Amino acid sequence: MGRKPCCEKVGLRRGPWTADEDHKLMTFILNNGILCWRLIPKLAGLMRCGKSCRLRWINYLRPDLKRGAFTEIEEDQIIQLHALLGNRWSKIAAHLPGRTDNEIKNHWNTRIKKKMNLLGLDPSTHKPITVSPKQQQQQQQEEEEEEEEDINLGLQKKQEDLQLGSPMDLLNGYEMLWETLDNGSKIDHPKTNPSNSFSLDDSLNHSMSESSFQQENSLQCWVDNVESVLSWDEFLPIEDIFSFGILPVN
Repeated sequence: MGRKPCCEKVGLRRGPWTADEDHKLMTFILNNGILCWRLIPKLAGLMRCGKSCRLRWINYLRPDLKRGAFTEIEEDQIIQLHALLGNRWSKIAAHLPGRTDNEIKNHWNTRIKKKMNLLGLDPSTHKPITVSPKQQQQQQQEEEEEEEEDINLGLQKKQEDLQLGSPMDLLNGYEMLWETLDNGSKIDHPKTNPSNSFSLDDSLNHSMSESSFQQENSLQCWVDNVESVLSWDEFLPIEDIFSFGILPVN
């Protein structure tokens, strides 16, 4: 057999309590003390259930009820008591004057559990949270993917800055550069008077040396930029390079 209900819930008032009901309940308990909660509604002239009167008194009307937010000292005390007693909120409330078991439970679920998780403690065992091997592997995999993504973004940005194209575009650039060097080497010396031959030859030699030096520097810089972005595996084999006519065949 189950427990007998506290009252017959026929014709009883439900919903929020009114100020007149609160006054009747407080006046009766302050004058007569706490009796059997099943009898208090009839004796106090209330159309309420005995359980409703008990919860209203404990949670809202008793004089020693403490209002306001929980202090840090109270939170530390709740954590210590919870480590010893577990989820026995009524026993925990007995060590905190003015606090109800329902209020402590709600504060534990909404604030203290989150605070302990941020500190790396398990709220149920009060021990440091241990990460499973599966979670460690997943976390390591996520870190490796982030590093790989950063590397790819860096290479892409570097290639965009250099404005380099495909390997075929690079081969075409090699061909144009070789043609430029060949045309520069085929400079016809003008016929001049013997008296002026020395000065003209010196100037032409000087200009040709400067031109060839600049071309070599530009070629070297261009090759260095290519090597820093693309590996030599992306270029065509040496036979294909000769077939394109980029390099002269001896």
